[in-house]
Amino acid sequence: MTERPKAPRAKDPRDQRFLDYWGRVIDWSDPAAPQWLEHFDRRVDECRKIADAIESHRSLSNARVLDVGCQTGALACVLAERHASVTGVEPEDWVLEAARLRAEGWGVEATFRTAAGESLPFEDCAFDVVTFVDVIEHCRDADACLREIARVLAPGGLAYVYGPNRFSPHWFKSDPHYGLAVASVLPNALGRRYVEWRRGKKGYDVGVFPVGNHTSNVLSRAGLSVIDSPVHRARREAERRWGARAQRIAPLVRAWGEARLLTDALFTLVAEKPRA
Repeated sequence: MTERPKAPRAKDPRDQRFLDYWGRVIDWSDPAAPQWLEHFDRRVDECRKIADAIESHRSLSNARVLDVGCQTGALACVLAERHASVTGVEPEDWVLEAARLRAEGWGVEATFRTAAGESLPFEDCAFDVVTFVDVIEHCRDADACLREIARVLAPGGLAYVYGPNRFSPHWFKSDPHYGLAVASVLPNALGRRYVEWRRGKKGYDVGVFPVGNHTSNVLSRAGLSVIDSPVHRARREAERRWGARAQRIAPLVRAWGEARLLTDALFTLVAEKPRA
């Protein structure tokens, strides 16, 4: 019987118990296993940038935060570090165990619950901030998840949504999960067959990739106001570069922002729930 490889030494000692557990449950027959271990090992540092982006809009201190699709708890730990009251949800118990071990290692308090994003087990208006990061393409029904996020968000609260763009030229050459050309643009059933054929093994953990402008429209229809997006950032960049003259080319600037919302490799949307 082949001995399972051991997890590497964690970059931060606080992550070692988490990484040891992840090394026991990961599928080592997957050629990308070492890559995913490396990804999760460095994830806390990456999530600090997300927390910074949220705090450019509102403080996290004492905020009630829900992390939908919390994965291995990296973002939950960072949010808890900033004195937020954090709840993370994931549909798989074994993934939540990794998140709990990570939170224990970091010495932070966070609540983790088994739940699907399409049906969140919380009352209306229960959270001040809801994050939906790097999971939208893994959901059975992304639109339903976005509507649930809007429902549980309190008036004046923020939703932070981050994910890959289906039609970005960047992913045509190599998709972000399996490194295969065009995999990200295929419908789910066809994508599964293609990926399993190319990799020579069963297993496919990606649904239909989102599209940035569709995601923005769903949030708006759910009653949220998008306050930061590639369109907003294009306008800020133009005003910083050209000052008042940017108003003369406002339609072109907006068109450029809309194009980026459709084609950037990754899109970020921040939406606010209006106050009553």
